[in-house]
Amino acid sequence: LVAAAALLACLGLGVLVSMDATRAFDDGVSAAILAGHSSTLARLAATWETIGDLVPWVLISWLAALALFVSGRRWAALWFFAAITADGAAALVKILFALPRPPGGDLLDLWGGPSYAYPSGHVARTVVLLGLLAWVALREVPRLRRPFVAPSIVLLVVVGVALMGIARIGAGEHWPSDVLGAALLGVAWLALVMWLDRRVRGHP
Repeated sequence: LVAAAALLACLGLGVLVSMDATRAFDDGVSAAILAGHSSTLARLAATWETIGDLVPWVLISWLAALALFVSGRRWAALWFFAAITADGAAALVKILFALPRPPGGDLLDLWGGPSYAYPSGHVARTVVLLGLLAWVALREVPRLRRPFVAPSIVLLVVVGVALMGIARIGAGEHWPSDVLGAALLGVAWLALVMWLDRRVRGHP
């Protein structure tokens, strides 16, 4: 239910963006972020953005998968290996809406074609990677489920995703709506994985 709701919200937001219904929101938030984007913050943001680049993201995901597999946590490892499907989903949504990036933010995809704005691939990858890490850690390490510890881990995930979104907007590569749509898509993927995990492992 959560996965379907988040996916529908992502697609619905894409329709609104296509209709230019989010223009005032995008312009206002972008202006506020760009106004406070100093050179120091830009350097820090560029460093954090590397986590969302495709190659480092795949390497981190698959290294985590390998470590989990070796330790005997094979189902958890599978989901990290499968994380690449989330990037594929983001690419499909980009093609579906084919929305332009902010002025000056034109990029090319892996095949030399235009890299569309909605949703942000970097943000979707960050949601998936940090979300998987937090979920597996909380499930496999009981002491992390203590009061204040578990909420702190979730808060770190939210902050990490927010920083990635701010970094992408500050770099002039995405609109705020791209970030929000990517977060919804990432949540949809995570919710689907959690549901599948319960089904295949026989947990309620």
